[in-house]
Amino acid sequence: MVNCIICHLGMNEVESFQECPNGHPTHSDCLREWLLHSSNCPLCNEPYPQIIIDKFKTYINKKELEDQKAFEEERKKETVEKIEKVTDQIAFMKFTESIDILIEQKEYDYAFSRLEMHNEQNISTEKGRMITFLKGKLNYLKGRYDLAINFLFKLVKEKFDYPEGFLYLGKAYEALGLADKAQWAYERVK
Repeated sequence: MVNCIICHLGMNEVESFQECPNGHPTHSDCLREWLLHSSNCPLCNEPYPQIIIDKFKTYINKKELEDQKAFEEERKKETVEKIEKVTDQIAFMKFTESIDILIEQKEYDYAFSRLEMHNEQNISTEKGRMITFLKGKLNYLKGRYDLAINFLFKLVKEKFDYPEGFLYLGKAYEALGLADKAQWAYERVK
């Protein structure tokens, strides 16, 4: 019994098969899939005659069109995801600007309530770090130095190069009379 050189299964007389110019047999269905990738025999690399390739032309064209559509859909999806990401970043920037304005106006309680609406608990993200920083800063400004230290220390532990975090951490330590810890924090502001 002869085996198909693509799937290595046996071929019987009833099944449709094709051969390359050197006589290497393949199931027609196996060759149809193979021709999507190469028009040469998988064993000897000899090109299949055009008459054999033409038998599968409709299928090949259909698959190429499907692949092109799938590629275009994937690109559209990626574009939408990028747009959503940028939109989300812009919205968050606007949000943090509104918090800064509330802080300038000394509307600390309202600013804090707005921050609480953002449940970004993941401090390893930029959003999470910014919310943690703002909560620490607000607690410092409200005179709740222990809570400020709690938030700010989490922040600088996660992202050691966060100068503003160290600045407010130093201020909170200083307000509690912990001069050595304040000095440690201030040294890391640079």
